[in-house]
Amino acid sequence: MKNKIFYFIICCLGLAYFTSCKKSEYLTDGGLSTAKTPLTTYDYLKQHKYHLFDTLIMVIDHYNMKQEVNGAATFFAPTNYSINSYLKIKRDSVRLINENNNYGLADMYKDISADSLRMYISKSRIALITTPLQATIVSNAANTKTAVQRILQPKPSESWSSAPIYYLYYIRVRGSLDPPNATAQPNDPNVDLKAQCQTTDIEPSSGGMLHVLSNNHTFIRF
Repeated sequence: MKNKIFYFIICCLGLAYFTSCKKSEYLTDGGLSTAKTPLTTYDYLKQHKYHLFDTLIMVIDHYNMKQEVNGAATFFAPTNYSINSYLKIKRDSVRLINENNNYGLADMYKDISADSLRMYISKSRIALITTPLQATIVSNAANTKTAVQRILQPKPSESWSSAPIYYLYYIRVRGSLDPPNATAQPNDPNVDLKAQCQTTDIEPSSGGMLHVLSNNHTFIRF
């Protein structure tokens, strides 16, 4: 009986130690992870382990833009979700005419040009930490109006860190750039549209910067 009690105590102590170690590993900052990748921008997107950019790669290949993407000073990459969102909007639209209609990539290629993708290629090297807090115009390869902005996020109540959190936004400017702190009116056709980046400051071996737009972004319709 004493042996059983002894082994029970040992097991409890071991479990407590293991739990505390796991907690410590979770709370301990392992240092800054490297933002550099040995892959080019194109290869990074193509070889993504979760296949988040498979549809984007198909679009890049269709327009023969591999070299343009690799040579971009900054590329804001839309994910599969963004492109599929665009396809769904168009599919729903044509099915209002005929419920048997469909809309896929082949149809999209007929409706858009390579400039639709070039809109995501900035001519400036953009990093989160150096992006201004006020929206600032940046030129892109499609020569459309776009801007970037770094926005401070509200601190979650359960946050254990005092460090400020900033998100990078890529902005489609409609008309003139909206004044700071302007209140957007619902359905205003001239209000600027912002796309948040979910991942920032990836540095591919081909040079430039790579940022990944939020899955909620809709391809070319932001």
